[in-house]
Amino acid sequence: MDLGCSTILYGGHDLEVAMERIQAAGYRAIELCCIPGMAPHLAIGGRDAYYRDIRRRAGNHGLAIESLGASGNMDDGDRFLHVLDAAASVGAPLVTTGPGGKPDNEEAFMATVDRINALAVEAARRGVRLGIKPHVGNAVYNTETALRFMQRVDRKWVGINYDATHIWRSPQREVPEDSVGRIGRYIISLRIRDVKGRQSAIGPVENQVAGQGDMDLHAQAAAFRKIPGLKYAVLEIVGSRDMAVDDIDGVLRRSFDYFRPLFE
Repeated sequence: MDLGCSTILYGGHDLEVAMERIQAAGYRAIELCCIPGMAPHLAIGGRDAYYRDIRRRAGNHGLAIESLGASGNMDDGDRFLHVLDAAASVGAPLVTTGPGGKPDNEEAFMATVDRINALAVEAARRGVRLGIKPHVGNAVYNTETALRFMQRVDRKWVGINYDATHIWRSPQREVPEDSVGRIGRYIISLRIRDVKGRQSAIGPVENQVAGQGDMDLHAQAAAFRKIPGLKYAVLEIVGSRDMAVDDIDGVLRRSFDYFRPLFE
């Protein structure tokens, strides 16, 4: 399995800087973010030539576009349709986002299912899948809610974008490598990092660097490698928007050096 990196790590810098640094560190793919206020690396509603140029630039850097990262866009239905259009135009096979909604609220859970099923119809028309991340504080937030969710959506076009740090921080204090065995057949994309503690907030950047937190990353990687069809494990570290490029580069390289042997 190759390593990728979300451009959210370079959210305060332009896309060319992000792609140059990610490629130079050894990563082979990107989650290309179009997240207003956090990582606006891809404009929505652009012309075909703009998206072809983005695809060409990523290719010139030797980077596959693993997905389009669109957290925070799903509640704006019209914008999300443009996100799906952009994903198809840039050649991204899936769009990643959170489920939204409230935890442990049946009405909110079913509303989330209905909303994502409606968007899955639009995604299918464009040949793009939806990767939904079980997320702390959302309607889908742990293994059980992820299983319920996947039984109620169109599994041809919707799958799980699995981030072990959210499963780890769920109120149930789950063991992510055990969780993978239960929902692995639904996982279509991976997000990797570390986390220190089990509080709801992810914490500072340094604690997300592999080896600086509390999770068993070796056991998780062993479980991830058993998931059929996955090509990339994608680093996603948040909170770095205001960091200097050189400091972000250090986070990027240290994470690569730790994770690369785990996924070979």
